[in-house]
Amino acid sequence: MFGLADDTIARLSPHIRQPKYDRAKLVLGMAHIGVGAFHRCHQAEFTDDMLEAEFGPWGVAGINIRPPQLASSLGAQDGLFTRTLKTGMAAETRVIGCIKQTIDVESEASAQAAITLLASPEIGTITMTLTEKGYCHVPATGALDFANVDLAHDLTSRGHPRTALGLLTAAFERRRLTGAGPVTVVSCDNLPANGRLLAWVLAEFAAGCATPAKHWIAGNVVCPSTMVDRIVPATTSADIDFVSGQLGVLDQAAVVGEPFRQWVIQDSFASRRPPWDRAGAQFVDNVEPYEIIKMRVLNAAQSTLSHLGPFLGHQYSFETAADPLLARLVRRMLEEETASTLPDDEGMAKGAYIETTFARIWNTAIQHRCHQIGTDGSQ
Repeated sequence: MFGLADDTIARLSPHIRQPKYDRAKLVLGMAHIGVGAFHRCHQAEFTDDMLEAEFGPWGVAGINIRPPQLASSLGAQDGLFTRTLKTGMAAETRVIGCIKQTIDVESEASAQAAITLLASPEIGTITMTLTEKGYCHVPATGALDFANVDLAHDLTSRGHPRTALGLLTAAFERRRLTGAGPVTVVSCDNLPANGRLLAWVLAEFAAGCATPAKHWIAGNVVCPSTMVDRIVPATTSADIDFVSGQLGVLDQAAVVGEPFRQWVIQDSFASRRPPWDRAGAQFVDNVEPYEIIKMRVLNAAQSTLSHLGPFLGHQYSFETAADPLLARLVRRMLEEETASTLPDDEGMAKGAYIETTFARIWNTAIQHRCHQIGTDGSQ
């Protein structure tokens, strides 16, 4: 079977939606660090919708510091991939085209290529999905984890960064020297006050390695907080087979998720703001109320079900939500205890949000493993 790429996209089944903009005219304007399944199913889809609504210089360069490597998947497919949304037996697949370039930071040469790209004046916005561990901090205190081997390496070495903090700081020093201008770094990780945390660890890292960029960072780097929401399980070989069968070509970078999505972004940018609101994202002054509701309802329900479900023999979260005992427990928790602690926020009514949460977790088409959800419980 042919692989998905620029020269095979014409072979796709006619019912598959393709980008409704001229990808040949798309130029780089953003970078994303950590191009995993969640980014491809969430921010990348928002970006494609944005480009269709308001075309502009918002092509994305994807950078991975750790496996999976991009060259063997996205790189081989000219940055193209599909995202499939599933509910029950229904599935809808589309091609996403916003990623124009990919870099695996696996050698000093590729690290320097990534630093050069991030330091380019064309790159005004950098988004990130690193998971909790990528911030190299101690979750209980927020302080940098100086016992982290990779972090210790980056504090003393200027060659091949092993962490996002090392990579970004090297790029910021290059921007300082070349006058590339200020930059906005947008954390899209499921962490409380993720923007404040990112700004803090960047400042602490820059101070720890005594880089001249530490003062430049304070005046030129802005880290808005965000709330991101879409359930995206890890892609399986069965997902690849299903999507490739729908396409008629092989997509090694396919992702599968639920239809629901939400992205709330603090309206604080040091550079030109990508018009993600044209795609349904919300720019707000304060992300915290949205974050509290999502974490105390959806994340709390998922975590409770996934920590307890395996004791009753359940492998997937949808199985735990269908278990009468667990469903009763979580509903009581949310309605009788959690609801009274939630802020009132327009568009996120408490009762309706709780019902939507159960409907999302009940979705039998989303094979979200309890183990995957529960692994980072201690974080």
